[in-house]
Amino acid sequence: MVVLCLGVVAGYLLGGLLTARAVFRRGRERFLHRGGAQAVDARRVRTFERQERQQTEAFALCSGALWPVALPVLLLHRLVGTVALDRGRPGAAARPDPGAVAARIDELERELRLGCHGGAGPDGAPSGPLLPAEQWAEGVPDRRARSV
Repeated sequence: MVVLCLGVVAGYLLGGLLTARAVFRRGRERFLHRGGAQAVDARRVRTFERQERQQTEAFALCSGALWPVALPVLLLHRLVGTVALDRGRPGAAARPDPGAVAARIDELERELRLGCHGGAGPDGAPSGPLLPAEQWAEGVPDRRARSV
């Protein structure tokens, strides 16, 4: 009876450790290859170690502790992502053309008279909206201390 209990506990711990290791490896790879990066450079690894490692470890440990629930989720993740979320289509995550985005931004700036399309009003002041720093500086008198 004692051997059976120890075997069950050892099996549960082994399953938890393997699941935690798999979840950590998956989270690390997901961070390092974010944005479609094929090669992993030292800067990305340092960023992961500095910013993401602790929360990835915590998530992996929680997943390892709950491995009877986490393991089926990990195994079904790709199927659910492909079928339910429709991530399997090649055009689903396509990025817009940078030229088209720049043209749209330029069109919106022209309509709103922002940026280089702002021009000057009749009194020589810019006709576009003021930036927050300009708004603040416009009505505040100069209060710098003068040397005696």
